[in-house]
Amino acid sequence: MVNSKSYFGAYTDSAGTIPIKIENDFKTLSCEIDGVKFSGREFSDLAVDDRSKFTSEQLARFTFYPIQIYGSNEVELFLCNCSFSIKVPQTVIDIEKNTAIGVNLKIECFLGAVKQHPYVHLESEWYELSMTINGQIGYGRSQEIEGALLQVQHQLGNKYLFKNCFGCMYGDYSFCGSSAFGSMICYVGQKQQYKQVTNKDEYMDLDTSNCERVQEIYCCADFEIRKEGAGYRG
Repeated sequence: MVNSKSYFGAYTDSAGTIPIKIENDFKTLSCEIDGVKFSGREFSDLAVDDRSKFTSEQLARFTFYPIQIYGSNEVELFLCNCSFSIKVPQTVIDIEKNTAIGVNLKIECFLGAVKQHPYVHLESEWYELSMTINGQIGYGRSQEIEGALLQVQHQLGNKYLFKNCFGCMYGDYSFCGSSAFGSMICYVGQKQQYKQVTNKDEYMDLDTSNCERVQEIYCCADFEIRKEGAGYRG
């Protein structure tokens, strides 16, 4: 996986709204908020980078949910009770004209409060996506980015397809479940085997040991337009 991107937007919590820049190397999201550095695989697990570098006063503006690191007495602090809003450059394909169009996909992520029982978890996590193409507006809202992307595509009348991992022939999700963002499985390494899948049992037989986990908004040179009914997610 190559390249990294910078996205500009805003962070909002009980202390107010401030501009931020999110760096994405398509494995990890990282950002600095009011002088404090965070990183994580997705928005809901953005954790403070090395707490020893920041004072209690610097951390006081944030709301965290603590998770004990497995096999350790240490605790990581993850952001909650906040929201992010960023614009992400994406490419969509005009099916009729067979042309590619550059667009800005607005991604808003809303993280709720923490609940302690029966285990530590977020009360809520929502994604709101929107973009405009040739005067048409697509909007989606879901608890995971997959559902929101589907809604955007349907609102645009399926005239356009996303040229990213979400819209790729070889991007799919685990039958065991997935997180809200960035946990797609890339089957580029076994294209023919994946294309031959017709049911869940055959999908479960695929070897994922050498498969990468990819973000829905990533795109590589092996992109191929997804066919309806392909793989596990159809």
